[in-house]
Amino acid sequence: MNPRSSTAVVLLALTVSAPLLLAGCTSKAGSDGAIAVTSSNDACDLDGTDAQTGDVNFTVTNNGSKVTEFYVYGNNNRVLGEVENIGPGLSGNLTVEVTDPGTYTVACKPGMVGTGIREEITVSGEKKDKEEVPADVNAAKERYLDYVRGQVAGLAAQAQIYVDHIKAGQLDEARAMFGQVRTFYERVEPVAESFPDLDPAIDMRWDDTEGGEQPFTGFHRTERILWPPQAQEVGEGPGQIAPDDAADATANDDQAAADTAAGELLANINSLKDEVDKPDFTFETRQFVQGPQALIDEIAATKVGGEEDRYSHTDLWDFAANVDGAETLIAEMQPIISAKDQALMDRITAQFADVRTAIDQYREGDGYVTYTQVSDAERKELSNKIDALSATLSQVPGLVLS
Repeated sequence: MNPRSSTAVVLLALTVSAPLLLAGCTSKAGSDGAIAVTSSNDACDLDGTDAQTGDVNFTVTNNGSKVTEFYVYGNNNRVLGEVENIGPGLSGNLTVEVTDPGTYTVACKPGMVGTGIREEITVSGEKKDKEEVPADVNAAKERYLDYVRGQVAGLAAQAQIYVDHIKAGQLDEARAMFGQVRTFYERVEPVAESFPDLDPAIDMRWDDTEGGEQPFTGFHRTERILWPPQAQEVGEGPGQIAPDDAADATANDDQAAADTAAGELLANINSLKDEVDKPDFTFETRQFVQGPQALIDEIAATKVGGEEDRYSHTDLWDFAANVDGAETLIAEMQPIISAKDQALMDRITAQFADVRTAIDQYREGDGYVTYTQVSDAERKELSNKIDALSATLSQVPGLVLS
């Protein structure tokens, strides 16, 4: 993705409220001084564009008919804070710690596609020091960075083999590797998502192309070639392949397209590796402490319906990988959590085991059954366990940083 920004901004807690009775116009900032943001299908309205260094608060309300996201960007388009998966009629809160005065870009992404509807805010005031982070948290974060680099190295190595198979026309071998290769990426997805160009280039879905108006690249581009859409899979429901997606596959998916898509995927993965391997690469502490919940929410919000791997139905590989990554993060923070609230740590451990057992029941050989073999009732049961774990993990950031 993009080079790191030197701007110091920390993403704080995200909350999603119950449905509200929404007015047709943009609401004003509340008593906490938050900038009120109203996202609709074609607008991103802010009730103010000026803020002071320190904590900058946003209250994001979705008045549109599509799920939306809200992003804050610093220098070089680096993602500095985000609120994802705000459904119609819902709202989310975001606080960023801004230490440097300057101009910052914010964006609403109705439908969660494209570069979003962008606006600018001006942050004034004196440059401030970042809030001090406890030494044990910084040490855990450094250990986790070693894990991230190891996973991205594994991703690059396995992607090379995967791409070689595709380019050699060895599509059965490539299909057998698809879930395995993605595992490395899914384990460290919150860190990868801090690069706003590389992450979609590697992991975008057809939905992100605005009906084919934008280039379709990455894992899912190669996935569609390996598993061509079947007539019974085409439709507008969750987990189905959209008609325009299927039509594009019929028109454009051949060996030449496979070679191009595979080459682009490998190049972007190697660029990601180059970025995280830089000696000065770092990521925000809040990104670290909120990582476990972010990974679990990836399953709950965008994967449990089967939307992620809609061509191959290898979704359970992604679920397991997200859980792997979340457990690794918790393991790094476990001494801190246990020292402050052993009961919470015990509950987290038990809920992780519950979710892991729920996923492992679908193991088959070295992998998992296709997600089409998981019934709606079973998906709902899995979703409930994941939601419960997410609610518990939401307590981690405040506790660890207190």
